[in-house]
Amino acid sequence: MGRIVDVAIIGAGPYGLSLGAHLRSRGIDFRIFGDAMASWRDNMPEGMLLKSYPWASNLAEPKSEFSVKRFCTDNMLPYHDSFHPLAVETFISYGKAFQNRYVPDVENRRVTTLTPTGSAIDVGFEDGETVRASRVVVAVGMTPFGVQPTIADSIPSEFVSHSSAYGAFDSLAGKEVAIVGSGSSATDLAAFLHEQGVSVSLVARQPELIFAGTPRPRSLLQRAIGPTSGIGNGWTMGVCATAPWAIHMLPSKVRIQLANAQALGPLGGAFMRDRVIGQVPLHLGSNLTELKMRGDRVELSLGSARNSLRFDHVIFATGYRTNVDRLPFLTPEDRKVIRRTGDAPALSRHYESSIPGLHFVGPAAANSFGPVSRFVYGTPHPARHLTNYFASVLPHRQVTVNHPQGIEVAAVR
Repeated sequence: MGRIVDVAIIGAGPYGLSLGAHLRSRGIDFRIFGDAMASWRDNMPEGMLLKSYPWASNLAEPKSEFSVKRFCTDNMLPYHDSFHPLAVETFISYGKAFQNRYVPDVENRRVTTLTPTGSAIDVGFEDGETVRASRVVVAVGMTPFGVQPTIADSIPSEFVSHSSAYGAFDSLAGKEVAIVGSGSSATDLAAFLHEQGVSVSLVARQPELIFAGTPRPRSLLQRAIGPTSGIGNGWTMGVCATAPWAIHMLPSKVRIQLANAQALGPLGGAFMRDRVIGQVPLHLGSNLTELKMRGDRVELSLGSARNSLRFDHVIFATGYRTNVDRLPFLTPEDRKVIRRTGDAPALSRHYESSIPGLHFVGPAAANSFGPVSRFVYGTPHPARHLTNYFASVLPHRQVTVNHPQGIEVAAVR
């Protein structure tokens, strides 16, 4: 097994990379496991536009010098802080450039087991190797937590899927497809499939689709009434965006309500309205009550036997909900004993779960630290806080730090 590593990070998306950049700058011994930006690359459709403002889509590094704006400027890519939406391809390229610059030693390996030993945690991999870490930080993003209604459980998997399964649409060519949902995943997929010639319809419980407003300059009065923040407008969202530590101090019921605030959705992207309305058949105000197989097609019952639709495939764009039970690397025993806020892990102010040494960042922390944890904009606080915390509790020793400029220096912690 070899020596104990100070910190193991599971996940190499925005939260894992941001934490890695901070740990590396402080000379804290860590290893990070995952395929850098893989969820964005493999589970987001090509051409998708980020809902977040470009200025609010930066990964966190200690000097705040490598922003999306700088990346776009350096690579002669179009950029505007607010009025030009960021394409997912640009964001992925930025994330990879960030990784190459600040966290070059990402190990593309899949973690299969976490086993607490009392004083440490053993991290197991597919090949049977085990790494022992004093601290483990889970930064797996949203992908493991996609949810679909239980009425779909009896339908074979080749006929139903979750929206997170689609980076490419080759498997849907020539099929009649229904998308169930009304948020950005649903409207984005509906537009992209329609534009690629796939026969697609959108089914939603809501009586109308709501889209975010097109970004435009806001008056001084508008900004005073509802300040702009990295996750939405308004004083409540502003506090959530800038003070996750304060949100953590609130009662758990309030935190859960904030993490799932109505202001956050379901909401289509601002630039998708004209690509959906008048283009894609809509079945709105539809209460989906049952799914049945009819031969090799799926029948959707919408409240009565006479009101049903049939499709070759149904995609549920029904969102994500953190649930500890969806993390396959946790043992059944640990899933039972870990304390929860809702279905998410209950976290201390150091993002630590009730299993000593096991920390969670990103969407899994939203029920403890508020909705900013669901956004890239939320990466700075856990990266800074955990780096400072680990530096204070882990043994001090001298390690070599390779800075982005290629200079090697000895750092003493």
